[in-house]
Amino acid sequence: MIPEILISNLRVLFVGNAVAEVSDDLGFAYLSTNNRFWQMLEYAGITPTFVISSSERKVLDNAKHDGVLNDMYKKFFFEKKETLLLNHRIGLTDLNRRRTYANEDDPAGEPTAEDVQKLMKKIERFKPRIAAFVTKPEVFEKLWKPLFPSVRKERGKQDFQIGSSEIWLLGSASGRLKDTDALEEVFEALAARLAELEVEGRS
Repeated sequence: MIPEILISNLRVLFVGNAVAEVSDDLGFAYLSTNNRFWQMLEYAGITPTFVISSSERKVLDNAKHDGVLNDMYKKFFFEKKETLLLNHRIGLTDLNRRRTYANEDDPAGEPTAEDVQKLMKKIERFKPRIAAFVTKPEVFEKLWKPLFPSVRKERGKQDFQIGSSEIWLLGSASGRLKDTDALEEVFEALAARLAELEVEGRS
């Protein structure tokens, strides 16, 4: 399974449900067909350019198809993109770090209560300013409601924290839902909040 990207005091830690099989095969997160995650980061200005462009994804696809996408190549690609993300103090992890999944409806990708507890400990330990969940709203609510009754399915900043970290719900970026406007709006709101926190940190 592709490693998580996690160090102390990140600006934002993006949290998915689980690693998709296609992303694991290609060597980096959010590379399923039509996934809009990297597009949204660039659109909102959270990263100044695409971390992974559509042309780079195509190169990975072609390399896999041709049988030349070996572990050494994937490791080099991962480390290059990991460095880029950490330069922007952005981290990536998933609730379910046990198994990959075929698609969003695959039961293998469903996180458990134990997964939730493990993630909470990571957030408390590494203290990202924001933990932002790239998950479907109904899944987010189901996972966190038992622990935090104020959980809402509405995208954006939640009314609870984990440790000192703000919690945000972004929604799924898979591209299966026709919610581009809502996704753009919440990523823009997240970018604005990150900018506010940067100013507060310098004052």
